[in-house]
This record gives sequence, structure tokens and C-alpha cells, in this order.
Amino acid sequence: MSTRSQPSSRLHPRAFSSRLLPALAALFLSLAPFGGVSQARADTILIFAAASLREALDEVAAVWTGAPLSVSYAGSSALARQIEAGAPADLFLSANMAWIAHLAERGISAPERTIALLANRLVLAGPADAVHPVEDLAAALAALPGDARIATGFLEAVPAGIYARQALEASDLLEDLIPRIVQTENVRIALALAARGEVARAIVYRTDALAEPGVAIEVLIPDTLHDPIRYPAALMTASTHPEAAAFLAFLTSPQAMAIFRSHGFEVPE
Repeated sequence: MSTRSQPSSRLHPRAFSSRLLPALAALFLSLAPFGGVSQARADTILIFAAASLREALDEVAAVWTGAPLSVSYAGSSALARQIEAGAPADLFLSANMAWIAHLAERGISAPERTIALLANRLVLAGPADAVHPVEDLAAALAALPGDARIATGFLEAVPAGIYARQALEASDLLEDLIPRIVQTENVRIALALAARGEVARAIVYRTDALAEPGVAIEVLIPDTLHDPIRYPAALMTASTHPEAAAFLAFLTSPQAMAIFRSHGFEVPE
């Protein structure tokens, strides 16, 4: 840890101002991830959404005609922890039910204000010029060099990583592959690593792979190998925005669902 010399007890007011103002500016900017002052307008609906929803939700938001929207994208686990810590979200769109349940247990969200919005599939993807589509996950992974790395989300926290871990465990592959798995804080980072060729393959959502021209799908992983991939949307109990519930309802409208389907999402059964 760096140390600083003891400040003089006689600091000129102008020097104090020149030091304080940059610090205040930095503090102001640091509030942005939690819906800082610039985002905290009373008329704005604040939405926290899983990173894998970015393109589709941005398109849905563009056709919404109600109150202004402010959307923050990140891994579901990181967003849930921010909300739990007091981030002022009106809506949370997670990539699995577990993080919604985590908030519900703490009274931050409620089941009666939660909908099962979307479904997705898990795939093994790699650089577009390097993959050869096959049907068998084990065969595809066995064909890789012995030191090839595979990226996915954190195996114990990020939804995509949790589903990947389940699929690899069900295929008796996890123990052998664990030293070669690169765990990331959200699935889009894993996807970017594959697109840049920094890892040989990535286990990501089908919608992510379809959105990234630098990768191609090698294996559509059977959904029998992991829990169903569901995207719930929940209105936070502390939300007082008069149009937040209306936007939640709009997400299930034919117009919005057509956009989600065009990006590869499915409707939950």
C-alpha cells in the first residue's frame, strides 16, 4: 500500500480547492454504476439486465414509447449484488432464477412481481474460421489440443458458467477440463476471448454466439445436460416509478417478443 506524507496544518484555501474539486468529481463519476446523479432523474426507469440481453433489449427499448429508460448491463451475479447493496434499480432481468430468488429471500423482489420472460440454449463456440460443427460435446472438446483453453462465466456464480459446469459434470468432463477453463465475470467477456482467438473455445449462450460475427457455433449443447435456461424479469419492491410495471408488461408484448425471437431467444414453456 502506498504511503503519503503528513499534510501541512497550513493549507492555502486555493490549494485546498484545487485538490478537493478533482476528488469530488471522481466521487461523482463513481456513482454512475449505481445509477448516479445523471441517471437518477425521477422520470427514468432504471433497469439492470444480464449482459447477454444487450442487443435484444436495446432494440426493445428503442421501440418503447413510455418513460425514458436507463439500462446497465453486466453479469447477473454482479447486478444482483449491486441491487442488494442499494443500487436503485426499478427492474432486474437476470439470466437465471437463482439470483432473483436471492433477492426475493431478502425482500428486494417479490414472486408476484416476477415473470419468466425468455429461454435460451447453451453452445460451444469458437473462432469462426476454426470450428467444425458437430453434435457431440465430448468429441468436440476431445479434438482440441491438450493445452487448449475454454472460456465461460464463473462456474459457481455467473449463470452461463453454472450451466456450463452442469453440462460438463453431466458429461464427465469437468474434472479433466477444470485446469484449462478460463472463468470470466460475465458471458460476453468469454465470448470476446473466443472471438479474438485468446481461447480455443467458449461455452456461451446461443444468442451470444449469433450476435458475434467473429465466432461460430460448434456444438448445440443438449439442454438435458443442465437446468433449463430461463431469463426472469422482476420489478423491485422499492420501485416507485409509475411506468415500471408498464414496461415489464411491454416486455411480453408481441412487438417485444418478436424482437427477442429475432435474436435467438425462445419463449419459456
